[in-house]
Amino acid sequence: MLHHDQPAVRTLRIFLGLLGFSTVIINMFVVAALPEGLHLGNYLSFFTNEANLYAGAVLAISGLLPRERLPRWWDGLRGAAAVYLVVTFVVFAVLLEGLPTAGTITPWVNTVVHRLMPVVLLIDWLLIPAARPARWWRFLAWMAYPVAYLAYSLVRGAIVDWYPYPFLDPRGPAGYAGLVASAGAVVVGFFLAAILFDLLGRLRRRIAVSRR
Repeated sequence: MLHHDQPAVRTLRIFLGLLGFSTVIINMFVVAALPEGLHLGNYLSFFTNEANLYAGAVLAISGLLPRERLPRWWDGLRGAAAVYLVVTFVVFAVLLEGLPTAGTITPWVNTVVHRLMPVVLLIDWLLIPAARPARWWRFLAWMAYPVAYLAYSLVRGAIVDWYPYPFLDPRGPAGYAGLVASAGAVVVGFFLAAILFDLLGRLRRRIAVSRR
């Protein structure tokens, strides 16, 4: 059975966490070299970039420190990272991959942030059990960031006249009605994923405890 403090687990977590985190940073310089240049505020306003920075940091720190030196709620951060990146994977595949702008991202960066890291965080969550039981409201806590991100994107978009994704842009033909439908569907997707991942995490821990 895999557990947090196995040397192979810690090594892989450090390597893959740094890969995900550094890919977002390296891509800043790639984007800066393009003719249109880098708008740092817009770049850091993409959910994909934020989620990969967060997940990469969580994964790397999980590898650097033994479990006893991490707070009891640390596994909740792992679960949140898994939810955010897996939903990112699904949203990109369903809503964004076919758009012309999706083809402007460097292929290897696209592979890391939209495919590899979601799979890594999913496997990490499913195979390595939490060290401690979770609170009943864990899945609700995981929803705080997606909801805050939605509010931030809409407020900032209205101020700077730029939105990170088409389904968050009320300037389209369907206006705010289309925004409510598309953004609402994504929020519901996050909510269902949070419930599912919370249940899977509890089941994985229960199995681990019973084997002991």
